[in-house]
Amino acid sequence: MTASQGALWRNKPYLILLLLVFFMHMASYLVIPVFPIFLQKVRLLHLAQVGFILGAGSIAYQIGSLIGGPMSDRWGRRAIIALGALLQGSAMLGYHYSANYGFFLLFSTVNGLGLGLLAPTIKAMIADEVAEAQRTTAFSWRGILAHSGIIVAGLVITWMTAIHQQPFIVSAIVFGLLAALTFFSLPDDRCVGPDCRRTPISEYRHILKHRSFLLFSGITLLMWALYAQFTMILPLRGEHVLHSATLIGLVWTINSLCVVLLQGFISRFILQRINPYIALAIGTTLLGAGLTAMGWANHFATLSAAAVLFILGEMLFMPVQDSLVTHFAKEEWLGAYFGFSNFVSGVGTAIGTSLGGAMVEKLGGVASRSPWIAYGIVTLFLAALLGLFAVYAIPRYKNPAQTNESSTKRKEGAT
Repeated sequence: MTASQGALWRNKPYLILLLLVFFMHMASYLVIPVFPIFLQKVRLLHLAQVGFILGAGSIAYQIGSLIGGPMSDRWGRRAIIALGALLQGSAMLGYHYSANYGFFLLFSTVNGLGLGLLAPTIKAMIADEVAEAQRTTAFSWRGILAHSGIIVAGLVITWMTAIHQQPFIVSAIVFGLLAALTFFSLPDDRCVGPDCRRTPISEYRHILKHRSFLLFSGITLLMWALYAQFTMILPLRGEHVLHSATLIGLVWTINSLCVVLLQGFISRFILQRINPYIALAIGTTLLGAGLTAMGWANHFATLSAAAVLFILGEMLFMPVQDSLVTHFAKEEWLGAYFGFSNFVSGVGTAIGTSLGGAMVEKLGGVASRSPWIAYGIVTLFLAALLGLFAVYAIPRYKNPAQTNESSTKRKEGAT
């Protein structure tokens, strides 16, 4: 164990946040692997409608991200995390009792709003609690705990689908426990009194003038549009190939096991040794390669292999993307920058799910080869674009591990 990792394990607030990440992903992935199938097979909705329901959640996620960042900066992270968990729990109850397209749109919106408050606030609090040079490692461990929660959720999903039970009530209970754990375990970080410095809301317009961050955000929007295809298309392709929702849950479990076993190795021996922009390019290429390979996966083993290829890409791009946000941000604006970053991911996800669902349906559905060829073409385009972006960005990046640790509390962001 390195000295940096040892410091992380002595950081109590950081460890509590990892536990929150575990529960958040456990609750979410009790539903995500089977939700598109539930909408299409049980509620008899069209594939395009499924895409729009998922897209509605992504749009609400954008709104939650935009308001959640400044809210957490002004009123404390703990309150916003708890509020987000309660909203997501309410949405799970809504899914359980809904029967038509309109209600699913409504509760997908509530779920997206809650996630938009919850996810960037946890990331901002992690960045608050660790030194800048430790952030890539800290976010890598966040990924490990997230996928540990997904593993547990996958096992529960496998059991529940085997006995023909829906997971929404269980997910709502877990989100309720998450809200309680947040309230009782995290310190009240709301600043009160005359000594508190409030950043005026108007000051957040600085983000919209931060050209290098906006360029980075435009690139990540396209990456998230590609990434979003997985949660929509894997369940549908898996149901077509495997004819079993139970085995689809196992595919997610295998992916999460890979993250738990490999993320630490990848972080230490790859991410800490290559430029983060190179990691983004390689990771996105692997995402697209995994999606494309699903079109030729006709058995459980080959479908799992394609999914693992996709998850290898996630292990490369996800930690460095979060770490790069802190590279651009002013320290006192971390919540706002993470909120804007999650807004961008929400836009990308909304575009990806809405256009992806319509594209797959128009090109013949998951049984046809055409959608998967289209994914391959899109991947080649993104790989070329990210290569050009890496050429632009690499000379402008300074490795925080090579700077004095005393500079971690920066007063000015990257230009």
